[in-house]
Amino acid sequence: MEVKGSKQLYHKLFFIYTMILVCAISALVIFFLNSTRSRFLEQSLSYTEMMNESAVSYLEETADIAEFIHEDLYNSSMEQSDVLHYLTDEPDVYQQFRLDTYIENKLKGYKGIEQFFLDAFQAYGSLSHISLYSYEREEVTKYTRDGKSYRREGDEEVKRRLKEGRLVDEDCFAYLKELRDPATMQVKGCMLLWFKSKKFETICQYYSRAEMIVYNDTEMVVYNSSGEHEISDIAEADDKEALEALLGAYVEQGKNKEYHTISYLEKNRAAAMPFSVVVVILLAGGVVMALGELFVRYHLRHLAGRLNLILDGMTRVMDGDLNVRIPADKNGDELDVIARYFNEMCTKLDEHIKKRYLAEIEQKNAEMDALQSQINPHFLYNTLEAVRMKAICNGDREVGKMLYSLAVTFRAQIKEADIITLAQELHYCKKYMELFEFRYQGQFRAFVECPEEYLQVPIIKFVLQPVIENYFIHGIRMKETDNFIRISVEKEDGYPPGTPP
Repeated sequence: MEVKGSKQLYHKLFFIYTMILVCAISALVIFFLNSTRSRFLEQSLSYTEMMNESAVSYLEETADIAEFIHEDLYNSSMEQSDVLHYLTDEPDVYQQFRLDTYIENKLKGYKGIEQFFLDAFQAYGSLSHISLYSYEREEVTKYTRDGKSYRREGDEEVKRRLKEGRLVDEDCFAYLKELRDPATMQVKGCMLLWFKSKKFETICQYYSRAEMIVYNDTEMVVYNSSGEHEISDIAEADDKEALEALLGAYVEQGKNKEYHTISYLEKNRAAAMPFSVVVVILLAGGVVMALGELFVRYHLRHLAGRLNLILDGMTRVMDGDLNVRIPADKNGDELDVIARYFNEMCTKLDEHIKKRYLAEIEQKNAEMDALQSQINPHFLYNTLEAVRMKAICNGDREVGKMLYSLAVTFRAQIKEADIITLAQELHYCKKYMELFEFRYQGQFRAFVECPEEYLQVPIIKFVLQPVIENYFIHGIRMKETDNFIRISVEKEDGYPPGTPP
């Protein structure tokens, strides 16, 4: 019988383990991709929220600056008086007022509106320019960071923008602060504090994944990073859910004073991962897969080697070598158990074969002895038969009868079974007693009586012969002629009536 190697098992296990490894690593890669995507989504939403908070914070900062400048103007009587005269006086009258005020306060130090605004520009870098508008003269003056001022008279565009609340210009947005006469509380004009909107662009550059829109209550756009979407549609959205549905994005909203901020992240980009991250995860999965394959290959080769040792041991046992032993108890697994039981089986099988071999040898010797013991009696029986025939040929019939009786007894001892019928046993007894009748002629008589229904009763062969032999050795009286031996078969003990004494 040919014993197959472990290659088939090796390939089967290698395929199974590889499939398990592929499924496990694929599941891990998918898990890490989803987990990383979720983290990117969470991070992107967090960035969107921080972007909106930064925009609102900038609006709050500019609103506080505008409020502080407005309050500071009212706290300084010289600058306040200068502004009110600018708003109400004609230019030549205002210039005369400035000159007189300068002369009067020369020793104290004159500080007009120009210096006040220069100090504000130096204190606040986000301030772009400041405009003063006179309601009575409908005249506007623009003050810039370089200390220059520009006056325009009868500017209808400015008037219309103030009326409509369109306080948004290119790259800047404004807060309107009305200027009143403290004595009469009448509104004389307003101050427009313009702040740079470039800060919103800086915020968007820092949080590059999201977009941002800043607009005011009149739906004037301060900043729109994407340049898409109509502000009117956005302003009409009732709540955050409606706005998210309109933009197809995750939305964060904010508001400060009259300005609104919207930071949004498109849903198709929210969970998008950088290509490099995907490549790193896939490469990591490939490396783990390769290492797993190497480990599986090493483990299966070791397992196949141990299995081949067991198969080689079985082959040697099939070839008759029972002295083979397989190393066991090194790994403590099922193969070691098989190897240990295999070694025990070889030991016991060797012992059994040795015992069986010795038993067969002893049996052969016994059969030879039995054969020899059968040859000798047969030889004697045949010899007796030859002597008997010779005696008959010589006319000595008594010797022939004696030899015949002896031969019958001897043959019964050799051939008959150990259990015979009572009739056979009585027949052998008669033949045995006939031998003694020839020796002790006229000195004893023999009687054998047995009912016919008892003749087939089984009995041990030659069970009566020792009794008869004992009688002729110890019981016969050689000087008497009335010796007798009687064999009687009865149901009960005792002599039947009429038996001679």
